[in-house]
Amino acid sequence: MSACYSPKADGSIELPYDPVTGRLREEVWARWLEKDPVRMVARHADALLSLRALYIDCGKRDEYFLDLGATAFRAALAEVGVTDVYFELFNATHSAIEYRYPISLEYLAQRIA
Repeated sequence: MSACYSPKADGSIELPYDPVTGRLREEVWARWLEKDPVRMVARHADALLSLRALYIDCGKRDEYFLDLGATAFRAALAEVGVTDVYFELFNATHSAIEYRYPISLEYLAQRIA
């Protein structure tokens, strides 16, 4: 994630913590928080309100706890008035969920048709 959230100009990465002490590097962590989807909702409310379809799903047993993030993202969307959202937490982990693709594609195709 450091390659996405905190790259240096030369292409190397900056960790949001000191790998020796474990101490948080506040200036680098701030860059990570700027890209947090839940925190981005308020800054992009107008764009989100203009969407014709928004689909969120996640496994209830996600190993990376993305179900918590998905739930928080949905709540942040509701706070800015985005309530027409497909949202589902399904009984699975983060892996082997290809069977979910047709569900999402059908929903999105119907919404943009």
